[in-house]
Amino acid sequence: MTDMQQVEQLAAMGVDYAGFIFYEKSPRFAANKLAAADLKAFASIQKVGVFVNESIEMILQTVDEYGLNAIQLHGDETADFCDVIKEKVTVIKAFRVKGDEHLSEILKPYEKAADYFLFDTKAQEYGGTGKKFDWSVLSKANITKPYFLSGGIGLDDVEQVKQFTLTNNVFALDVNSKFEIAPGIKDIESVKEFLGSIK
Repeated sequence: MTDMQQVEQLAAMGVDYAGFIFYEKSPRFAANKLAAADLKAFASIQKVGVFVNESIEMILQTVDEYGLNAIQLHGDETADFCDVIKEKVTVIKAFRVKGDEHLSEILKPYEKAADYFLFDTKAQEYGGTGKKFDWSVLSKANITKPYFLSGGIGLDDVEQVKQFTLTNNVFALDVNSKFEIAPGIKDIESVKEFLGSIK
């Protein structure tokens, strides 16, 4: 999210989390579009900062400055790195999935070092692709930790999502690009429709 008014609209609709990207190479970079004091003062939604290979110091400073409730680590952060930050703030460790990984082995070191996992579609660049990966790899990996499902989820996926969440440990859905009218700006009516359908 990059617009405070839209964040307020999402909160009023009952959206649980709003994401704010603190990765300068992203077109959705939030730090130069949102006033830190405004976001910090707003407590009606869980605020998640998204970081890619940043220092612990920078992350914790941003958490304090913007009043973040959780952070999503979307780079190559180690389990030890996550463990240090987890003492200060909720950690969501993102994994970019192609489909042929041995997920169980990749996830094992992070079991205690992260509060939640997030699975997104693998791409050459860091960040979302707007495309789905084969969710069956998550079922096969027998993941016990609650996780965020991400990667190109849109209005057309409601039934598939409902079926998948019946038998998998999905904690939340991370939706973004399929609901955008510009980077960081959402089609609020489409989000509302999705929310009504999914709940």
